[in-house]
Amino acid sequence: MFGLTIYTDEELKRIQSLELAALKELIRICEAKNIDYFLIDGAAIGAVRHHGFIPWDDDIDVGMTRENYRRFLQEAPAVLSDRYYLQTPYNGKNSPYFYSKLRVNGTRFVEYCNRKLDIHDGVYIDICPFDEVPDKEIANMIHFHTCQLLIHLFVWRQSPELSAPPVGVKGRVRSSIRSVMHYALKLIPYDMLAYALEAETTKHNGTGQEAFAFLHYPKRKVDYIKKEELFPLRSERFEKIGVNLPGDTDAYLKRHYGNYMELPSEEKRYGHKPYFISLSQE
Repeated sequence: MFGLTIYTDEELKRIQSLELAALKELIRICEAKNIDYFLIDGAAIGAVRHHGFIPWDDDIDVGMTRENYRRFLQEAPAVLSDRYYLQTPYNGKNSPYFYSKLRVNGTRFVEYCNRKLDIHDGVYIDICPFDEVPDKEIANMIHFHTCQLLIHLFVWRQSPELSAPPVGVKGRVRSSIRSVMHYALKLIPYDMLAYALEAETTKHNGTGQEAFAFLHYPKRKVDYIKKEELFPLRSERFEKIGVNLPGDTDAYLKRHYGNYMELPSEEKRYGHKPYFISLSQE
C-alpha cells in the first residue's frame, strides 16, 4: 500500500496488536534484568485515560533513564525473542535515529523520509533515553539548543529526505536544500557526530540536577520530568497487561499536554501515516 496510508480498522488493530506484543517483550526483559522503564507521551495518556491505546493511536513510547537505557541495550540482545530486532545508534550506521526502537521482524512500517534507507523498518516501539538537564534556566536553554542542533545535523546526515513529499515551489526548494546538506554532512564521520551528540546529551548526568528530559523532543521542557515526579514508578493497566508510569503521571502529562483528559476534536484523531506498511510478519 503505497502513498500516505489511511488505516483501515483492521490495519490499526493489527499494528496495535504487534506493538503490544513488542511492549510485553520489553517488559519481560526489564523485569528479568531489574531495569526500570516507564510509558511516556501518548502511551501514558492511553494508560490513564483509556487503560490501553488511545483508540486512534499507532504508537508506543517507552522512557528509561540513561543508566537503565544503557543496561537494556547491553543486556537485551542476549535474551530477546527472535521475533524482534533491537535497532540502536550503535548496531548500524544507517539509522536516522539517535534513540532506539524495538522492531517486529517480518513487518514493515516505512516513513516517507526513510523509504530509501538500508535499515530494518519493521513495526516498532520507541525506547527513549532520559538524561539529567541543568536546573539553571540559561544553562538549560543553551544545553537544549545545542542538543537540538546536533540532533538535526545527525538526522540530516543520515537521511536526504524531508518527512513528507515536497509540495509546491517552496517544498521543492526545501527538498533540494536538504539534499545538499545531507551530502555535505556525509563528510563528517558518523562516529565523530555520534560521539559529540552522546557527549552533549549526557554531560549533566550524575551532577545532581532536579529533572530528566528526553532531549530529542523538539520543544524544551515538554518531555521533561522532575526526579520526584518520576520515582517511585507506579503501576497501571494498559490493555490487559500491567505497565509502569511516572509516579506523578498527572504532573508529567499536564506539563506536556495541558488538559490531557479532554479528547481532541475528531479531525485530530489520527495516527502516523507511513509511506508503506506490511503487517504479515512472515
